[in-house]
Amino acid sequence: MSVSNEPSPWPSGFEIADLASDNPSRTLTRSDIADAIIKRTPKMSRREAGRLLDCVLQEIANALSRGDECVKLHEFGTFFVREKAARRGRNPVAGEGAAIRGRKTLNFRPSNGLREKVEKSAGRGGAPRS
Repeated sequence: MSVSNEPSPWPSGFEIADLASDNPSRTLTRSDIADAIIKRTPKMSRREAGRLLDCVLQEIANALSRGDECVKLHEFGTFFVREKAARRGRNPVAGEGAAIRGRKTLNFRPSNGLREKVEKSAGRGGAPRS
């Protein structure tokens, strides 16, 4: 996918935190994100905003399931699939060895900007780890 030189449809003050509701402990849902899209694009209906969000999420899922290396979203993060090798495990109750099959796991690596924003909002101040 190529990056367009057209101006962003989002206002210059766009903040991820603006997507959340007034209750900071609440889970952000598809409906919340669709509402945020509607606020920023007033001519878009709720149904169109929901379809747009579904399209974006479906494209991410399709790319990862067909074997693309990763999905990079600039200034947000990277989704990628990691192969876990088969290994020997141990049943903690019985103490016996058990075979664990290899599998694929979905992973997300946040961008530095997103990571810093989350750390600051969590009161950690973005201090370096020791």
